[in-house]
Amino acid sequence: KFCPLKASSRPRFSHPPRQQLPAAMSRMPIVGGNWKCNPEKLSDLDGLIENINKCDVSKCDVYVCPSPLHVTYCVDKVTNGAAVCPQNCNFKGCGAYTGEMSVEQMKDLKIEWCLIGHSERREYFSESDELLATKLKYILDAGMKCIFCIGEKLPEREKGLEATMAVCIKQLEQVKGMLAPERVVIAWEPVWAIGTGVTATAEQAQETHAEIRKWIAANVSEECAAGIRIQYGGSANAKNAPELSACPDIDGFLVGGASLKPEFVEIVAAISAAK
Repeated sequence: KFCPLKASSRPRFSHPPRQQLPAAMSRMPIVGGNWKCNPEKLSDLDGLIENINKCDVSKCDVYVCPSPLHVTYCVDKVTNGAAVCPQNCNFKGCGAYTGEMSVEQMKDLKIEWCLIGHSERREYFSESDELLATKLKYILDAGMKCIFCIGEKLPEREKGLEATMAVCIKQLEQVKGMLAPERVVIAWEPVWAIGTGVTATAEQAQETHAEIRKWIAANVSEECAAGIRIQYGGSANAKNAPELSACPDIDGFLVGGASLKPEFVEIVAAISAAK
């Protein structure tokens, strides 16, 4: 059972908690929009940014992940307190790393958050658990914060929760010592639901989030498990957001396709109302 705290005591983007997290607490919801490699034209950005600026961030942390080419353009145009969060970073800093971005470059732009481990990075660019652990340490050592993605594919899901958790545990094992709730958010993305229009049922999502939290309690600490935020990242939209938001262990959403539409504002509003 949660012991609600005042909103000002919840984990926020720029202000870490002043005291150690209690064993049970109310977690500030968090919703991110991952634009992936979109939009095609720079001229389309202003409309997307307008959607972000329409979000009420008073009861929900909001971030947006633009395409790397568009990050700088977005930084000064997102004005409502939402964060601009790059979709990736390298593992070592500036230098001879062609095609990469360093967190030092991000910090110079006043960027505080970075997303890593997305299933598309793992799948298409062969990012391993070992590499992602190195990246997470690099991000945190630089004083930044991270959205860390995990999730299973359809064959694992079809085998049941135990097989699903085996994948998630493997992806978390090497970073478990770095899961500080005020600096790391976990995004569980059932790969089979990304971009397919198929969404995990609220029951499936809640069950998986609860098991992830249970594993963290047993392998990190109960305080970490109670405080860390776990987003759902499988085709969330305005229609399913209210039901998913009602689940106690779902703390937000990592939104793909729907973040390119006006309904993103409704998704933020749904979880703000529920929590």
